[in-house]
Parts: sequence; structure tokens; C-alpha cells
Amino acid sequence: MSLSPSTSPRRRLARAGLGLTLSLGLLTGCAQEEPLDDATPSTAATPTTPEQTESETSTTDTAATTDAAATTDTAPTTEEPSSTADDSAASSAAPTTLDAKGGAFTVTTPAGWEDAIDLVDVDSVQLAIKAPEQTDGFYTNILVTEDEYVSNLTSAVEEAAKELAGDDSEYEILEAAPVDGNKAPGYRIVREVQGKSLVQTQRWISHDGTLYVVTLSALEEQAEEAAPVLDELLESWSWND
Repeated sequence: MSLSPSTSPRRRLARAGLGLTLSLGLLTGCAQEEPLDDATPSTAATPTTPEQTESETSTTDTAATTDAAATTDTAPTTEEPSSTADDSAASSAAPTTLDAKGGAFTVTTPAGWEDAIDLVDVDSVQLAIKAPEQTDGFYTNILVTEDEYVSNLTSAVEEAAKELAGDDSEYEILEAAPVDGNKAPGYRIVREVQGKSLVQTQRWISHDGTLYVVTLSALEEQAEEAAPVLDELLESWSWND
């Protein structure tokens, strides 16, 4: 008997692997997103004659004397400090409400995290956010992809985790988390990437005929700090149907 696409091992692996792979690309790729500043071109010094040097020195001394006098004569003024920069920084650090690309759900992102959906050009990606700063060239990030509905979600998650881990990686099955009326089983997998230990956590959510795969990726030393970020995002999750 042949397995349906929604229950086949290959399909389970594809669902889980897409989120893990795209998150990895976001984790490592956006470290290069900031453009390098253009180098300031150097200019050769113009030769000067003794007469030019004496004239320039006289002009400089005169200008300096004039500036000093102007500074002494000008009464000091008091300006009110501007709070614009502080307000802007506080605004960027505040939690932000984001809608999924297809409009299916809304979440509240952690304070300071940035919308990264423009960095992932894949139709199935519904949400992408990243931490404001990188660690060792990596950005902690969360990605949400959509796929076909899965009925036996817990079994599918367990099988996907086992297949992805293989013999080289460690994995842990997690208790299901509540997500706006749904249950989201999941797992945590530890892998070696570019010589660094990477922790990726996935939660699978089936809702209204669609599967949503949520993936958190972080370096192992950042994993403990990042875990509550995923919990908070899932707690804020609200369906728009």
C-alpha cells in the first residue's frame, strides 16, 4: 500500500527540513546584509612654494584671531535637549505586532527583534524575524512556513525529528504547546553547522486545513536565552479567521 503525500517519510522530512534550512540561511546569510562603507579616496598633496607657505600661515593666523574674538564676543546660548533620538530608540526596542504574509495569523514579536520577511524569497514563508544583533556571525531567528494539513500531528513530528537527526545529531521531543486553541507538538535538535553547535526548535500547528511549521534557530550558547522568545511568540499568536 502506498503512503499518501501527507504521511510519507519523504513528505515529513520535507516539511521539517524546509524550515530548518531556511532558518539556517537566515541565521548565517543576514550577517552579510549590511553594506560595507566605501573607502574614502586619497588625494595627492599639491607642492607648495615658500611664498605660498608664508602667505597661508599669515592667513591662518588672521582667521584664528578673528574666530577667537567672535567666540569671546558671542554670548552662550542654552538649547533644550532633543528627545527624538531617545524616542526613536525606545520605539524600535518595543514589541511589534506582525501579520503573516498571507494574513492567516498575527503575532507580537519580541522587543528589539526585526521583521526579516524581505530576506527570505520563498512563497511558503509566512513570517520571518531576527534578533537585532548577531553573535559570532549568526543571527538568532524565527521562521514560520506553511504546508499541507496533517491529521496525526504528534506522530508526524516524532518521525520527522528522528529522520532529521539520523545518527549524527541529538534531538528531544517536546510537550505540545497551546497556540490560540490549537496544540503544537514539537522537538529540539542540536546540529553542527560551520564548526558551531546550533540548536533548532520546531513547533507544528495544524489549523483550518493548513500546517504551520515554526522554527527557532540559535547558537547553542544563545539557546537558553532564545527559548522564552519562541514561547512568548506562540502565546501571542492569534488566528485571523
